[in-house]
Amino acid sequence: MKPKILRTYNSVWKVEKVLYGIQDIPLPIPLTYRQIGFFGGGVMIVWILNHFPPFSLLHLELVEYVFLPGLFTWFFTKQLLDGKAPQRFLIRVVQYHLSPHIRNRYKEVSDVKKPYKYASKVGFRQLSYLEKGEADEYRISN
Repeated sequence: MKPKILRTYNSVWKVEKVLYGIQDIPLPIPLTYRQIGFFGGGVMIVWILNHFPPFSLLHLELVEYVFLPGLFTWFFTKQLLDGKAPQRFLIRVVQYHLSPHIRNRYKEVSDVKKPYKYASKVGFRQLSYLEKGEADEYRISN
């Protein structure tokens, strides 16, 4: 087993419970409760979608109730999107698209009608180009 690099000790105390067998029947592979939950959720989603066309026209029980929930479970337990668990990433994407997008320094702005004014003078450089795209003599280039 490959050693895991720990940047903090938080993951040391979060040990997932693993199910090795049911009663006296051993499972072919050990499963975590999280994987069992995602598999059950995948089965429920497939069952619900089977009541609506065009999904109700398919009658491949092995693919519908084993392969698709297995793929769903693998994706949500083993993959990372932008360094996060997929369900957390998708929740944050939905929250972002539903937010008002009116923020200043990651805090919501209460009064939008009042424009922001700088207290002091703001210096800036204005560049101008000739017709051929060459910079004029005032442009500073490295």
